[in-house]
Amino acid sequence: MRKFGLFLLFIMSLLIFVSCSDVSIEREDIIIDMQDVGANISSNMYGVFFEEINHAGDGGLYAELIQNRSFNENDMPYGYYAKGDTLFPRPVKNHLTGKIPVRYYKWKKENVPAWSICSDKQDVINMEVVTEKPKFHSSPNNLKLELESISNNIQLVNDGYWGMNIEEGHEYLLRIIIRTSRNYKGSVKARLVSQSGSSLGECKVDCSNDEKWNDINLNLFACGSDNKAKFVLEFDDEGIVWIDYVSLFPKKTFMNRPNGLRDDVASMIAGLKPAFFRWPGGCVVEGITLDNRFEWKKTLGDPAARPGEYSTWGYNCSYGFGYHEMLQFCEDIGAGAMYVCNVGLGCQFRMGDACDEKMIDYYIDDCLDAIEYALGNVDTEWGALRASAGHPEPFPLKYVEIGNENWGDEYDRRFDLFYDRIKKEYPELILIYNEMPQREGAAKIKKADMIDPHYYVDPYFFFRNTTLFDEWERGKYNIYVGEYACNRNVGSGNMLAALSEAAFINGMERNGDLVTMASYAPLFENRNDRSWATNLIWIDNDTVVGRSSYYVQKMAAENRPDYNLKSNITMHKTEPEKFDKGFFGFGSKNSCTEYKDFKLNNMGRNVNVDLKNFISIQGKSIYDSENDILKVDNGTILLNKDYVGDIEATFKVRSISGDPGFQFYLNMNSDASDGYKFNAGMWSTNDRTEMVRLIDNKEYGVLAEHSGCEIQNNVWYDIKLVTNADTAKLFIDNKEITRYVIKPMSLQFIHSGYDEKKEELIIKVVNADDNVYRTSFSIKGSKDVERTGKIISLASETANDENSYKEPQKIYPKEIIYNKFNEKFEFDFPPFSYSIMRIKAKRK
Repeated sequence: MRKFGLFLLFIMSLLIFVSCSDVSIEREDIIIDMQDVGANISSNMYGVFFEEINHAGDGGLYAELIQNRSFNENDMPYGYYAKGDTLFPRPVKNHLTGKIPVRYYKWKKENVPAWSICSDKQDVINMEVVTEKPKFHSSPNNLKLELESISNNIQLVNDGYWGMNIEEGHEYLLRIIIRTSRNYKGSVKARLVSQSGSSLGECKVDCSNDEKWNDINLNLFACGSDNKAKFVLEFDDEGIVWIDYVSLFPKKTFMNRPNGLRDDVASMIAGLKPAFFRWPGGCVVEGITLDNRFEWKKTLGDPAARPGEYSTWGYNCSYGFGYHEMLQFCEDIGAGAMYVCNVGLGCQFRMGDACDEKMIDYYIDDCLDAIEYALGNVDTEWGALRASAGHPEPFPLKYVEIGNENWGDEYDRRFDLFYDRIKKEYPELILIYNEMPQREGAAKIKKADMIDPHYYVDPYFFFRNTTLFDEWERGKYNIYVGEYACNRNVGSGNMLAALSEAAFINGMERNGDLVTMASYAPLFENRNDRSWATNLIWIDNDTVVGRSSYYVQKMAAENRPDYNLKSNITMHKTEPEKFDKGFFGFGSKNSCTEYKDFKLNNMGRNVNVDLKNFISIQGKSIYDSENDILKVDNGTILLNKDYVGDIEATFKVRSISGDPGFQFYLNMNSDASDGYKFNAGMWSTNDRTEMVRLIDNKEYGVLAEHSGCEIQNNVWYDIKLVTNADTAKLFIDNKEITRYVIKPMSLQFIHSGYDEKKEELIIKVVNADDNVYRTSFSIKGSKDVERTGKIISLASETANDENSYKEPQKIYPKEIIYNKFNEKFEFDFPPFSYSIMRIKAKRK
């Protein structure tokens, strides 16, 4: 009753809000013509992208409760070495630059991560990982316990992934591969224990002491609950014990699959009804170097035989959620599988090595083997292996992405080789090309079925670029936006981020003839390991939380029209700003930079600007009068001369210490809190340049960006900035790097389409403003508009609101029946809301 009462209160408050909104705000007239049909919207539009990042799989989606179950978490990729908690990769040259990048990554210092011994102080126990007489040569590690002198029971404790969620009355499946020396005469007991040490369930492990491996499967029944429980193996005699593998699963997994997925987490994916599932990445596809790339063949077969791999994201991946499990999951949820293959290139944002020319065929064959495993007949090598794993019928593999976030001439050349070989054998597959901003000029490939651009941006980029795809060339290929998210200047996510994504989704749907697939990224985050700032779904041991962005995705997918209907507006009209006046400035961040030879032309007149007359805003700045050089040390300055109208500014700049890169400003107010800023030399690659809007000392949107112009220390660069009323252009060494033409930035967006089966007009409205959005709708070209329909709304009180573990449904879709629809009707959309109207209306 309480939940019903709260829901009724929401409906009443929404209706009151709609009827009592501020009538002084002018209504926007929106005309939807049901006869003016636009592009179809693909039934494959919405999917998901999975990557082993943030412990998304191990400790997340994958239901295994034991961490480091095969004792291989300290295995390093070939040529790597560790110092303390830092891992250093093999020194290989980046294939684009010819240089060896300096990179380092997280490393666990523990001898046996996640495992510990609990015993009395006088007990003599030695614990080490060895490879003696391995059960599986593909995964040879086993734990050797030498119990030389013990007074009481010895406990070998596994912490799980920040604890284990054990629930009273539930059954757990335990598998142990163990052997003991002949002189071990004691017993072995498996126990589940709470944080306080109380027993939550136990069973005896019967094993022979003939030094042969015992592969034992047992059931553990929980007699208590704890979401931070631990697993214990208990020994009570002297001798030697070797343990090859310890695995603990809840019996209840998604679809009751063995080696399965957490039911609650997998259900969150299934709840999105994804049309496709992209796997395994992401940067894990390439690896830091090729030495630790994701290798799908090692993920097949007995989980105990899988070696795992140090992940690109700083921890060991067990390979538990492997290729077969991914394909089975796709079949279970009705999604098409997308396999992302490696083209023989390491991650270009990391080391970026490339395999030898003679090895390219190996990588092509490896991809073809993966396809054969999914689709091949049972009389083929890999199809037979799939059948032996219990699945003689083909899996739903539909897409292959060739490479991940690769760019450059070498990638383009390899793409063509992969494309030709794969298309010849599997013409039905859709093959996807990486569309990266680092690429110089047009792609040098012969053909692609789809291209995959990625967008990790701030909310104002999405608000400004809902028309991004309106001007893209048609006819060459379709677009799959494989990774996109508002993840800048929004913390771990908030409602403003979600609304900006909803606005961008409107633009993608409107361009359905070109953009036919999209997936948010990253998908998951374990609350104990956030490697990426903003993620769609949060996971704890016993809880799963969908962010506001999750519900935007869900609402958009569940209310996908079959085709677009055109309206008179797609966004609320606003007046654009102008590059018309202000101060010019220089800056540096975590570096020291020098500027000289500054010249300014304002409205066709040369203006004398003296570098020594500057306004220091922050940091330390010094003018060198002998060389006429202005030095800015981790700070910001403005030149003491404002301007009005068009300008052309030229100067030289170099970074002399710290992080390579520099900043400069235009159209700034006198305290440098408002205007425009250029950042050059960003990211770990030092090759990214951005232009951003500043308001009240905060960044409000990336306006223009470029990747590929690397900034180095102690190199002078020639800079030219040219602006007129609506355009700003940046040149570095006489090459145009960024260009921005001022666009109006709306905070209200409209999209309309039609559902043929249900005969319903679908209207999607984003209001990202803190004011009500008052509208007046006119529906033309309809035989009949029924008065009663429904409205699904996602709303929050502020832009910064977000769901949490304490309030997982603070921002949650609410559905109401609305009975005031007509050919003409008015509606007031609440602040910070994403609303979808479904109106019964037959087209003429």
